[in-house]
Amino acid sequence: DYFTDENRVLKKDPQQDYHLEYAMENSTHTILAFSRELHTCDTNDKSITESTVRVIWAYHHKDMGEAGQNYHGSNRGTKSLRLLNPEREEVSSASLPYFDLTNKDVPVPDKDTTYWCQMFKIPVQHEKHHVTKVEPLIQKGHENLVHHILLYQCSSNLNDSVLNYGHECYHPNMPDSFLTCETVIFAWAIGGEGFTYPPHVGLSIGTAADPLFVLMEVHYDNPSYTEGLIDNSGLRLIYTPVLRKYDAGVIEAGLWVSLFHNIPPGMPEFVSEGHCTLECLEEALGAERPAGIQVFAVLLHAHLAGRAIRMRHFRNGEEQKLLAYDDEFDFNFQEFQYLKEERTILP
Repeated sequence: DYFTDENRVLKKDPQQDYHLEYAMENSTHTILAFSRELHTCDTNDKSITESTVRVIWAYHHKDMGEAGQNYHGSNRGTKSLRLLNPEREEVSSASLPYFDLTNKDVPVPDKDTTYWCQMFKIPVQHEKHHVTKVEPLIQKGHENLVHHILLYQCSSNLNDSVLNYGHECYHPNMPDSFLTCETVIFAWAIGGEGFTYPPHVGLSIGTAADPLFVLMEVHYDNPSYTEGLIDNSGLRLIYTPVLRKYDAGVIEAGLWVSLFHNIPPGMPEFVSEGHCTLECLEEALGAERPAGIQVFAVLLHAHLAGRAIRMRHFRNGEEQKLLAYDDEFDFNFQEFQYLKEERTILP
């Protein structure tokens, strides 16, 4: 148990809070398993919470000498993790059918931000099925280019002529049909893995009320203005005819993307607040879901200025437990937080 100061000098911690559980070594690997209390009450230790933790690792091929640590050289790295994110029991989906929604040779402009929209038709029709898992299909080498992907449900009155073209989203010349696509049915962001729905929940496809035409919005992040990039990324939806008890949906809360959302210049910190109001919830849930909805996962999403995000929950003026939070938000690591227990949101 060591700690470091602002000069990056390692010092032995007078309060030793890390305990070696076991160690083993073979011809290729050294394995150490250790444990620690989440909160050690030691000012030289960082508390472990549900927020993102940047884990830094480094090693040297020689054991530690009398004089202290050997310099690791280039044998080092870092990874953002949420150490307390509950593990998901992975149900095998290897034998289940799937379909892909992927862009075809999209020319990514040499500017820092591009939102590209492409219309697709859901191939599964005439009978209800449940999507059980959605996986990102990111073109090799484009892991840092594709920042997030949103899937919107569009009007079912469209016809197949809308399928032939993609276009920059939010552009004066984009097709009118794109304006009919308002309801988010799925979201993925950079750093996230595939999303598996809980065993009793699925995203409904195939009935008259379900999405037939969907719009896939891909946010390309190209801060170095690289020219000539062609992208074929998208999503894979794995589905089953074995229906689950509940249909999944998405509720969006927070701040609308708008030119009016400004952070005053030179501020060391600034809190932006968005509200999902009583009136809005009553309109959305009152008739259809008077007993409320169950929240089973949350995706906290922000761009580079985002430092920390909290999803708060009030009922009749009383604040409930936070739905989700991340006080160490990492722009390059945005994945769903599965809640340990489902939470009810009432109209």
